[in-house]
Amino acid sequence: MVMDMLTMSDRKIDGADRLPFAAALVLAMTLLTTGCTTESQPNVTATGTVHVAGEPLSGAVLTLEPMRQTTGPNASAPVFDGRFQVPASAGLHGGTYRVRVAMIPAELLAKLPSEQAASLPPAGAVIDPSFDTESQLTCELKPDQPNALAFAVEFLTR
Repeated sequence: MVMDMLTMSDRKIDGADRLPFAAALVLAMTLLTTGCTTESQPNVTATGTVHVAGEPLSGAVLTLEPMRQTTGPNASAPVFDGRFQVPASAGLHGGTYRVRVAMIPAELLAKLPSEQAASLPPAGAVIDPSFDTESQLTCELKPDQPNALAFAVEFLTR
């Protein structure tokens, strides 16, 4: 019996013997990784308003950047007539976000239809850095809730 065990353990494995083992290994790895995948993230959307000196802001972009333990991507949305909307397709997760507001570059604003261009601030208007690169604005987004937000920003004074 000991001789039979030695013979079996010393036996060379040829290609035909490896195939079932490889198939079993692939199947086992597939089952293990399938069981370990995370569930899809709940819907996270946001809508809101942005005002300057009490007036609706137009021609800007609002960016949400994940903070602290929040996972997921940044998301940006255009702001026109004081309104913005971040759809679920942006892939946001629930959590805390830093909010930045900046003007859309002038070369892009020049291509807007006249009805949108009519509501733009004066040429050369710049959002104060305390609402953009140095922003302390934050918001909390919750899954499967409306997440209605409102922000007031200021133009840089020269």
